Amino acid sequence: MMMKPIFILLSFLLGIQASAQDNTQISAPVIVAKIPQGETVIFEGTTFTFESVMEDSRCPKDVTCVWEGEAKVRVVIETDSDRMVKQIIFRGESFGSAEENLLVETKTKKLIGYRLSPYPETSVSKEERVYQLEVLMLNK
Repeated sequence: MMMKPIFILLSFLLGIQASAQDNTQISAPVIVAKIPQGETVIFEGTTFTFESVMEDSRCPKDVTCVWEGEAKVRVVIETDSDRMVKQIIFRGESFGSAEENLLVETKTKKLIGYRLSPYPETSVSKEERVYQLEVLMLNK
């Protein structure tokens, strides 16, 4: 007989907890640039040049591989006071890690090399691929 009041009390407490969840708005990441290989874009006073694909050993979509492979990309980043060359890595279909692919970090945002396209297919040779680097912005 004592179970019913306990069950009602627990249901009430769980209902209160569920309604007290944090409603903080988090802004979604945004692709801010798609840079063709050899091209330059300027974003908020910083120049990004997708210089080259140094390596692309990613496993083609239409093949089963033991290793997912990786692609290495060289990006030149220039501000008014600095010039740096970064190598970013893409593993299989993922973008490596935020630390490896970090291009620029400010007090309010991070710009990350997010995706290298096209993803390899056996029907398209490496020489025929027209590479494009997508840059993602994350707000802090």
